[in-house]
Amino acid sequence: MTDRITLCRRADLDATGAKGVGLEYGGRWREIVVVRGMDGTIRAYDNRCPHLDLTLEARPDRFLDDNRSHLVCAMHGARFRVDDGVCVWGPCEGRSLAQVAIVISGDAILLGEG
Repeated sequence: MTDRITLCRRADLDATGAKGVGLEYGGRWREIVVVRGMDGTIRAYDNRCPHLDLTLEARPDRFLDDNRSHLVCAMHGARFRVDDGVCVWGPCEGRSLAQVAIVISGDAILLGEG
């Protein structure tokens, strides 16, 4: 198995439910958001709003609404379902965040690519 890149630990999601990670991968800089859904399932998406191609959060690791059911773009308030990344409200309604493959190994959340 190829050595995988650690994005974060499960415990990193405890405070806000999500963690932003920046890394160089495949020769380019990449921003990823790792998020835990209300059912406990952990997912990851490219941290790029499909409307203006900006990162979602205005403050570190502050991605979720009060219910922790939607990722929210700080620029214009678009809301993306945590479960599948689909925008359900805002200027990019119907478009989706790009899902990132992950592998969970114990406490570690690893990039699933590579």
